[in-house]
Amino acid sequence: MTSTKSEAGAEVKDEPEAPKFVQAGRRYRCLNCHKTFPNQPRARRHCEANHADRSPSSPNTKKRAARCERRHQCGHCNKSYKSASLLRSHARSHTGEKPFTCKECGRSFMQPICLKVHMATHSGQLPFPCEHCGKAYATPSKLRIHQRLHTGERPFSCPDCGKGFADPSVFRKHMRSHAGLRPYQCQQCDKSYSELKDLKNHERSHTGEKPFLCSDCGKAFSRASSLTCHLRIHAAEKPYKCATCGKDFTQLSSYQSHQRTHSGEKPYLCPQCGRMFSDPSSFRRHQRAHQGVKPYQCDKCGKPFRQPADLAMHQRIHTGERPFRCPDCDKTFVASWDLKRHRLSHSSERPFQCQECGKGFAERSGLSKHQRSHSGERPYKCSECGKSFVVSSSLRKHERTHQKPEHDATKRREETTTCEKCSLSFPSMMDLRNHQKTHPELRPFRCDQCEKGFVDRAGLKKHQRIHSDVRPYVCSTCGKGFLVPSDLRKHQRTHSKEVKEKEEEEEEEITTLTLHPASVEPPPLYDPLVSFLEKVAEGNMEVIDPSPSN
Repeated sequence: MTSTKSEAGAEVKDEPEAPKFVQAGRRYRCLNCHKTFPNQPRARRHCEANHADRSPSSPNTKKRAARCERRHQCGHCNKSYKSASLLRSHARSHTGEKPFTCKECGRSFMQPICLKVHMATHSGQLPFPCEHCGKAYATPSKLRIHQRLHTGERPFSCPDCGKGFADPSVFRKHMRSHAGLRPYQCQQCDKSYSELKDLKNHERSHTGEKPFLCSDCGKAFSRASSLTCHLRIHAAEKPYKCATCGKDFTQLSSYQSHQRTHSGEKPYLCPQCGRMFSDPSSFRRHQRAHQGVKPYQCDKCGKPFRQPADLAMHQRIHTGERPFRCPDCDKTFVASWDLKRHRLSHSSERPFQCQECGKGFAERSGLSKHQRSHSGERPYKCSECGKSFVVSSSLRKHERTHQKPEHDATKRREETTTCEKCSLSFPSMMDLRNHQKTHPELRPFRCDQCEKGFVDRAGLKKHQRIHSDVRPYVCSTCGKGFLVPSDLRKHQRTHSKEVKEKEEEEEEEITTLTLHPASVEPPPLYDPLVSFLEKVAEGNMEVIDPSPSN
């Protein structure tokens, strides 16, 4: 409530102003910008400072003007602060300066409080644990944000699109996207960002810089958040657990995308074809397919890719890097999902069974592909000639027949598929690898039993089973063991075939007896005379003459 003096000198009290904030749970939310505060006084001060009436007739105008004169204004965005120290802290968001460095890992921060929170991760002092999953945090505010993952609470709602957020910093970043505030522009591709750190992260995709190194395996990353997610793989940490099905996740984005599989929510709509997506990465990848944009090109063979992750995985073909190793047989893989699929081969479990023929599969995707062989469905169609395919990999392979590779790219590809020992060239890396096995010096892994050499440790380990009685792949039907999973799968088909043949024979017998009962010949009657004559003819019975001898 405010008061003013009338011309007669009497004090006149004005009507109380309507509150510009409401209570939301245990916090108070501003109705203008949706920012929340722990108590009423802080919410009121915020509303008065940022959203109060600024007309000359307002009783607090002079007081506010005096306060604004004392403020320190930012030259980049015209934002004002009460003190020079606050302005200096804000200015770092424009310059990117991070003067506060962690002595343990070298990571830098803009604010001292951020460094203090980070240091708690090294000391292990995380006094605020989550009552749902046990994960601990250095500050109560971080804990509150985390707990909203379990409760589903999203108190920060966008007034433009209605999207809700659990983290206020993510909400503020989203609001800038509506305002079109993207002052930080990339000099390489003209892409713009609302924050300087996002621009710096993007620029590394052009420079190839990867300053964040994993101390366990040596793998490098362009983002600190990517390293954090990667470290959880080594620690086998999956902090995000689905309350519906109990599935655990390493990354928050994967957890959120998974939750949409239960709710059926697909908020990302393609304006060109109307297809909807549950996660933003699939949506962006789909949009590039419409545009035909493949901005990331391999410097070895010239092959372009839509995603930097796809390029990084492709480059492992040239470098020979296979960072994912199977703990059971030491076989290595280029991609994590290849390792995951391979590990299923060590188990004879096939939980996904075809209802048509009874064939089992380790993965649901394998069953889906197999079912197309029964239905005749071919959902992947070539845009050039109209030919259809059952799986997407077959379509991609077919599409290469329509492409005419450039001379330079072909020349680079030939250079990368040339044997360094004998200078022979091959059409593909797989052919080159098979050829290199003919060179004894390229077989460093030797068997101590027969001196046979192998290209990799996995091949040696597989070979050594011949000298031992180890048969790790066991048939669940008959208990027979095998050296390799392919032999087990081949053997299991014999059981499926036997069962199918037996069922067909039984069905045939039932059909014959049911449809043709008269055509079945009855068993022959026993005739003693016929039986006696047959035995005599065969010489199995002596005939005695009954007449008396002389």
